[in-house]
Amino acid sequence: MSHHHHHHHADSLLRSIPDEGSSQASAIRRVVRIGCIINFILMGLKLGAGYFGHSEALFADGFHSLNDVAADIIMLIFVGISYRKPDRRFNYGYGKFETFSSFLMSSLLIVISVLIAIEAGESILAYFKGEELDQPDFWTFVVVLFAIFCKEGLYRFYSAVGRRVESKALVANAWHHRSDALASVATLIGVSCAHFFGPAFRIFDPIASLVIAGFIFIPALRLFIPSFAELMEHSLPEDVVEKARGLIAASPEVKEVVAIRSRRNGHFLYFDIAIKVDPNLSLSQCQKISKEIEDAFHRDFCAHVTLSFRFFS
Repeated sequence: MSHHHHHHHADSLLRSIPDEGSSQASAIRRVVRIGCIINFILMGLKLGAGYFGHSEALFADGFHSLNDVAADIIMLIFVGISYRKPDRRFNYGYGKFETFSSFLMSSLLIVISVLIAIEAGESILAYFKGEELDQPDFWTFVVVLFAIFCKEGLYRFYSAVGRRVESKALVANAWHHRSDALASVATLIGVSCAHFFGPAFRIFDPIASLVIAGFIFIPALRLFIPSFAELMEHSLPEDVVEKARGLIAASPEVKEVVAIRSRRNGHFLYFDIAIKVDPNLSLSQCQKISKEIEDAFHRDFCAHVTLSFRFFS
């Protein structure tokens, strides 16, 4: 006999969502708003200075900032949504919205990086054909220095807050700023070589913009793969599933763990568990077992775990 039972599922779903979700989400929003404004200003400065000051690297770097602005806007819109409580329309909550926004963002960045690389390649070819590349203006150099300073500051700000509220997206976004600061260092080298050392060194500017294309492409790919996997309902990693199996098997009434299915939905982990128990157990004893296992999960994983049980004898 196998009696299925899903105990008080609605409240356990709601219980697993932090009440501080709202304050957590608003902390994230505040940080992102500040970041978004600064990024927007930097983007304008870099694109303007790069375009009118004849620096390809700085222009590419402007697109790198655009990817940050896009990232920030997507986070403002989607992370706000992904923290919503489950409701009638989305019974499993809105976690996938964050995943989908990561997917969109990374796809966009991959396209931009390829375009920049093509552009840089053309300039490098032109240089080797003997054309003289334009000399970047002095103030392109000043803009880059200012940008590096801003970005490092943003990195520290984002990662501090991200760790405090435990938002993966925010910490990822912080790395964005750090890699931006590093990319701007490449720009700095490219622009200063091209500006200060005469025509022979101007090749450094498109080379720097090629480096920046790489800086945009690699993190985008690293974001693309997991977000794609999660949209396709990929199971949780082996070690997580094994840990879950251990927690369930630790309960003395459980004779055998028949099956575990797992998936991730934004911040939330879902486990569907089938276990064998003594056929003579009452329904209330089964509820007690599932409650104990659930508490163990909340203790050892995080508050955002939802379990559903099937009992077999």
